[in-house]
Amino acid sequence: MIMKKKKLLGYIVFFSGLLVLIVHIFPIRPFVTITNNTNKPLFIYAGESIYDVEPEPEEVERIVRSKPKIIAPGEISEFTASFIALIRRDAAIDIGWRIGGQYEYNSTGGGGQNFILSSTAGACSVSIKVNDGFNNEILENDPGDLCFKKIKAFKYKY
Repeated sequence: MIMKKKKLLGYIVFFSGLLVLIVHIFPIRPFVTITNNTNKPLFIYAGESIYDVEPEPEEVERIVRSKPKIIAPGEISEFTASFIALIRRDAAIDIGWRIGGQYEYNSTGGGGQNFILSSTAGACSVSIKVNDGFNNEILENDPGDLCFKKIKAFKYKY
């Protein structure tokens, strides 16, 4: 009886380890690559939400207090969707940036792009190349790859 339990536990550990290894080797989650084509630091604000649902006050407070990721000139950064976003229905990825300064008063440009996760349309990875100025970026879908859900760009209409 004890031997059967040890054998079963061994199988569970082996297949769990194999699953973790496969997930890290093969990119099954969609991701966004951001390239800083400016000569100033780029402050990236990225997060996940549910499409067309207003955030709760606690979420807004958490977003406002979040620290941006800083990308030096000429460098590349990557934002990958979480596993929870793959499970959620109508999950969205929101990415915004400021050039040269963290806040509007000390930045020389900025912009943003929103993505929705879809199982039918889009690409597995998208590249954003940020240039100087406001809303001055190049958006490219990267071909190929295998992913659980695809990522599709859109802009919110206010």
